[in-house]
Amino acid sequence: MPTVFLQGGNELTEACRPMDEILLRRAGDGPVVIVPLASRPGSDYTRTGANAVRYFQSLGADATAAPDARRRPDEAATAVEGAGYVVMTGGSPRVLRDALVETGLGAVIASRHAAGCPVMGSSAGAMVACAVTLLPQWRGNPTLGPGLGLVPGHVVVPHFDGSRPAWVRAALCADDVTVLGIPECSGVIVDSAGAGSKAELSAVGVAATSVITARGRSLLVAGDGFEPS
Repeated sequence: MPTVFLQGGNELTEACRPMDEILLRRAGDGPVVIVPLASRPGSDYTRTGANAVRYFQSLGADATAAPDARRRPDEAATAVEGAGYVVMTGGSPRVLRDALVETGLGAVIASRHAAGCPVMGSSAGAMVACAVTLLPQWRGNPTLGPGLGLVPGHVVVPHFDGSRPAWVRAALCADDVTVLGIPECSGVIVDSAGAGSKAELSAVGVAATSVITARGRSLLVAGDGFEPS
């Protein structure tokens, strides 16, 4: 059953450790491969990748950062193809979405996911993992654009504190979607049996996720000890 982990942000921190320990139990054969393409090329990419590698290694995982696909696309693809767990870190959703499309690495991640490899995205990574993503602008409300397509029918609003009304309204402009307002250090496990099947959602982390539709909202609450419900 293909699985996607959507996290609300402030990833790689102490408060996320119990949640990530649970999620890592689902990792397959192969290392955790970090894909920091929401970061700018150069020192930003290198720093984000190194931080993520240290974090996952501290949880006992074999972790590595993929080479920047904008500069070394073939090596990045090879790294992802051998992953047991793919992590897309936070940053700019537009930078991430464009890099995944332009380098072809998005298709490699989608193929790996279809083969059963779990994919985790935090903040921008969670947004772009969905079929539709919000794309913030310098001015005005965010626009909508196509994402990676791993989670159809949902749009993520990260760093959710119960508000962000402009983001929620923009997300609900997409046809027939459910908005997931995910707080920091919290997440949603999305399990799907495949194309056309209804996804099963369960919550992990320190706070409940808001599930918002045009008809209203409810809460998806994590179980005791952050165990998926």
